[in-house]
Amino acid sequence: MKHIQMITMMCVICVTASCTTQKVAYRERFEEAKGYALYACIAHMNKFVDSTSVINKDYSGEYFVQLSRLSLEEIIRIKEYVDKECMKYWSISHNPEGNMIAYSSWKFYNSKDLDNFIRKTLRKKYR
Repeated sequence: MKHIQMITMMCVICVTASCTTQKVAYRERFEEAKGYALYACIAHMNKFVDSTSVINKDYSGEYFVQLSRLSLEEIIRIKEYVDKECMKYWSISHNPEGNMIAYSSWKFYNSKDLDNFIRKTLRKKYR
């Protein structure tokens, strides 16, 4: 009887550890996806609003392609979403000589719409 209790306890511990590990891995992928979306949003806004910006030489996107746990399909889906949606968060500066790229990107990054899209995109991999 003790032997069965010990085996049962070990199974419970293994299942719990597995679930926790999967949650951590998903959270890391979620954060990487949001990071890539932020990079893509800033690049998109710079391209269309401030083409003289030095940020156009930012190669952060390469990190996400080469070093993150995101698949190429996920990166492409996120980029397409950003190109289509991020300008909806554009804010107009009170100073006509400036822009609001960082603030607008921050609003997009923190939006529920982006979070929902990323959750849906990451979930497709596990179906």
